[in-house]
Amino acid sequence: MRNRRKGSMLVELCSSLAAASMVMLLGITVIQRSMHWTQSMQQQTNLQRELSQLASRWREDVSKADQFEHRSPSLVVLRLPSQEVTYESLDGQVQRRVVLKDDPSAKPIGTDRYEIGKDYRASFEPETLVVQALNPAGEVINTRLRVVGKKMDPRYRIIEAEPAGTAQEVSP
Repeated sequence: MRNRRKGSMLVELCSSLAAASMVMLLGITVIQRSMHWTQSMQQQTNLQRELSQLASRWREDVSKADQFEHRSPSLVVLRLPSQEVTYESLDGQVQRRVVLKDDPSAKPIGTDRYEIGKDYRASFEPETLVVQALNPAGEVINTRLRVVGKKMDPRYRIIEAEPAGTAQEVSP
């Protein structure tokens, strides 16, 4: 009579290790994708907040301005009664500087930076702020924000995924 061994064979051990490895690999993939999605959503939330703050400040400054000087698509100077506000589109951000009108040689009394990200470009049209999304080649994908100044209604709208040619001015 043969003695039967109690235990598992090498083939069974290898197959269970392979199955466990596959489950762990799938788990790691799911965790990685969820972390990437969370990071992407956080970036979108931060961008939305920055654009909202920028739009509110832009609308407020333009409505108070006595004069609007459009120096270039990336530089605008607004002359308010007691101060001069300069908006400049830089790499991935919009910078707002405030200088007192009485002392043009003085340093700016306030500088705000609104981070819009490297994939976005801000430009200025007469009394209008436009933020557009760019693809890796630098071409405009869509208009993300268009804020028209000096309107009676202070609201604005953040535009999502509209081609640049179909973006409408914001005045609900």
